[in-house]
Amino acid sequence: MSVVALLPGDGIGSEILDGPVSYLRQLERRGAPVTIAGPFSYGTSGWLETGSILPAETIEACRTADVILSGAVGTHPGVTSEQCPNPEAALIELRHIFDLRISVRTVWIPDGPDVIVVRNITGGAYAGPELRRESDGTTAAEDRMVLEPDRVREVLRIAADYAAQRPDRRTISVDKASVFATSRLWRKIAAEVLIPAGIPFDNVNVDRAAYELVKYEQLPGVVVTEGIFGDILSDVLCARAGSPALCGSAAINPDRKFGHGATALFEPAHGSSPHRTGSRRSNPIGAWLALADLLQWCPDLAPLGLGHAVRSAVERAVDNGPPTYDLAPPGTEKLSGMDEFNERVLDALDTPLAREIKETIQ
Repeated sequence: MSVVALLPGDGIGSEILDGPVSYLRQLERRGAPVTIAGPFSYGTSGWLETGSILPAETIEACRTADVILSGAVGTHPGVTSEQCPNPEAALIELRHIFDLRISVRTVWIPDGPDVIVVRNITGGAYAGPELRRESDGTTAAEDRMVLEPDRVREVLRIAADYAAQRPDRRTISVDKASVFATSRLWRKIAAEVLIPAGIPFDNVNVDRAAYELVKYEQLPGVVVTEGIFGDILSDVLCARAGSPALCGSAAINPDRKFGHGATALFEPAHGSSPHRTGSRRSNPIGAWLALADLLQWCPDLAPLGLGHAVRSAVERAVDNGPPTYDLAPPGTEKLSGMDEFNERVLDALDTPLAREIKETIQ
């Protein structure tokens, strides 16, 4: 049985999960090996309820869960940055508590195949405060980036697994070896890991990679890189796709020790958009992609094929109805709101194939 801790987060975080959570509850009712715990608050919502951006109850819920499904974390209607200055730190702290050290982002391209971005997320440029020195405005600030060879290897091994599933797509390993010692280490280990695995790949400097992701018609299948490079390049890919709502994100512990606390956190990669909260206009594709990845990650859910079913349903929902506001060409009169889009996805999941999958879990 997979236990999912539900953390809606802030702003549109709760409503953006409505469709995916509705489907999870359907699976739960039908006897699938999944149960939902929560919702539990964190971020600005946690601060509003408890005075803490990461309440003890939320941490404990994640300790007894296998995976976390999160909405966006950030600013929230009616709360200023002066009142709650850094709610995103709650997400960073969760990653550190459960050693969710590798990020896998799926950028869905409406008119082409998706792109996977694999990067480290708790080391390197995203190390803890012990490698930083703040400035009072008169002294120097310092951010130290340290890459451990074993951590680089595990990022590249995960990328190799995804690349093996895309043998006809290009894999690029992104660095800045002409400048950084960390990038020279990265490039050396990329050869050590990817070549023996039989993965053809190109070493690409980060500035050149940004150019290619914007300019080249054919996008790579896999981008593997250090944390901060991947953070930026995944947003470049979202722009190429057409919206930040087309990105589902997973922070994973590659050890996959189920039964010992959260092994992964799945979320849409966009922000909390407080100005759109309650409008029901936001595009929920990133949340659906996060759910698809969750269903593929859990060992008792993956054999059911539900993650593939969700991805296919999202594609059909895009093809069979008006676009959401962020994907609509200028002058489009008919648009899909969040609820209408979710209904199309849920209808697509109720196909004969999906019913057959569901029947196997009853």
